[in-house]
Amino acid sequence: MSEKLPTIKIGGREIPLFYSTYELIAIEKELNCTGFQMRDHVLGCRMIDEDKPEDPENYTFDVVKDPEKMERLGKLIRILGNAGLEEEGQEPDLTDKWVLRHMKPAMIIIYALAVNGLISEGNRMEYRQEKSEGPVDVIAEEQKAKKQQGD
Repeated sequence: MSEKLPTIKIGGREIPLFYSTYELIAIEKELNCTGFQMRDHVLGCRMIDEDKPEDPENYTFDVVKDPEKMERLGKLIRILGNAGLEEEGQEPDLTDKWVLRHMKPAMIIIYALAVNGLISEGNRMEYRQEKSEGPVDVIAEEQKAKKQQGD
């Protein structure tokens, strides 16, 4: 694995999170919602002011006051966490009970934001605009992109 996975800390453990189509299928089956419904169904994410869709502070997460959404968040973390553990060659040993028992209530919004960010990043389209002048040096392009991210 070349890239370090994002992690969240629960119960004293750094848990890597991984999201792909495989996990999306498991999420849709277990949480009975589509990928498009996940933000509302699990996190209760909604916009406060329709005129400010780009403002990150314009969103609220109802998961902090809804026990069913908290339970779904725990399941979502278990799915993403076990996938991350597998990707890093570790035993995928998380259970819903363990995750929920070790989630600190004061951190629920932090967990929700972390998962939301991971899913948003995973759903972002990957594309490259190629020039018609000839072949693209993929390695040079990736290095250039990494330098720009570091700025």
